[in-house]
Amino acid sequence: MNTPEVVIDVTGLDVWYGRRRILHDVDFRVETGEIRVIMGGSGSGKSTLLRHLLGLHRPTRGCVKVFGIDIARASRSQLQEVRKELGVSFQGGALLTSLTVGENVALPLREHTRLDENTIRIMSRLKLEVVNLGGFQDLMPSQLSGGMIKRAALARAIVMDPRLLFFDEPSAGLDPVVSAELDELILRLRDALRMTIVVVTHELESAFKIADSITVLDGGCVLMTGTVDEVRNADNARIQDLLNRRPREVTVDVDAYLRRLTEEDAG
Repeated sequence: MNTPEVVIDVTGLDVWYGRRRILHDVDFRVETGEIRVIMGGSGSGKSTLLRHLLGLHRPTRGCVKVFGIDIARASRSQLQEVRKELGVSFQGGALLTSLTVGENVALPLREHTRLDENTIRIMSRLKLEVVNLGGFQDLMPSQLSGGMIKRAALARAIVMDPRLLFFDEPSAGLDPVVSAELDELILRLRDALRMTIVVVTHELESAFKIADSITVLDGGCVLMTGTVDEVRNADNARIQDLLNRRPREVTVDVDAYLRRLTEEDAG
């Protein structure tokens, strides 16, 4: 049996913003064809990790490899080639409000290929059909519902048939029915287009439905990576707090508190 290809390989990732440590020695791997959910509460480091996986920020220490390329040390041309193999569906959709839905979806093809306009139009409409938005190409983003915006953004993210798709908070702001439909769409994409998918979310129901494996972040640290059942049954108090929505007890270090109040700003 063939060993699955490692698509993402993160080792010893540390991120500091000034004096504040955001990610602590993060290690994880994502294999081809996998749906990996990165899960955690607000402020756990999910968004920071995503930005480093996309090569938008450079790590303070450690290594992030995508398709075997260390993206923090890659040349501009290497990074451009890696990004052509990525699709990103942002939390708020990030559709350009001055363009129609069809023009938004077609934009990556116009920017990164030399295809003729007829081929671009057909390909973008095909991807709209995939996300159940066939016939909506002439509408403006302002005419779409929240769920439709998410699906249009997804169509744009997959229009170039990427090997790796990132999906940031797919269920945020959606009602349960629309959220469930989007979860089913993510599963169909993986099966039909053989994509590797990384989903960043804090929505437990969605995470448990779509994930092959889950990486749980808390306070910038990886608490564990495992299957849905392994995470559900984890013998870790903080993970159980997250799963059962129990607030954590906050203890105040008086000396540290006073130092934050009195120290001079760095720089």
